Amino acid sequence: MRFDRQARPEGFSWTSRRQALFLSREQRQLEKLAKAYPLFSDQLELPPARTLDEELARRERLFLQAERRMRDLYAQQWRRSRREYFACTPDQRARIMEEWTGWPGPARPSAFSYVIEKHNGVGEEKSRVFRERERAMNARIDATLSAQCSLSLS
Repeated sequence: MRFDRQARPEGFSWTSRRQALFLSREQRQLEKLAKAYPLFSDQLELPPARTLDEELARRERLFLQAERRMRDLYAQQWRRSRREYFACTPDQRARIMEEWTGWPGPARPSAFSYVIEKHNGVGEEKSRVFRERERAMNARIDATLSAQCSLSLS
């Protein structure tokens, strides 16, 4: 099965610009409070600030969690696409593989799912359902517009 490998994350990059923005964050929040609430700004308190090391650790942790979620999502999509592929008939699978091996785009699970749906009839069904919903929506809009026109003419 052809697929593009997902690169492992190297970690969060803590640049000097990010550090400067973090260090000036409290002052920016105070200015924002003073602008929004000029009469009470001295009575409002900001939440306790994190230290630079705490913020770096928090961002690193959040970065790694987000990367893990994306990798898990891609793996889940590949498993679902493979399940759909193996549910097809041998003839359909042969046509799918022929198109997939020549696929010029990225080898991502969404692209593979698109190729599968193109050959197993699911894509046509989704398109038919979409067209029906679009027709119904256009009919509702036309009915509303004609009702509004008849109100303005009377």
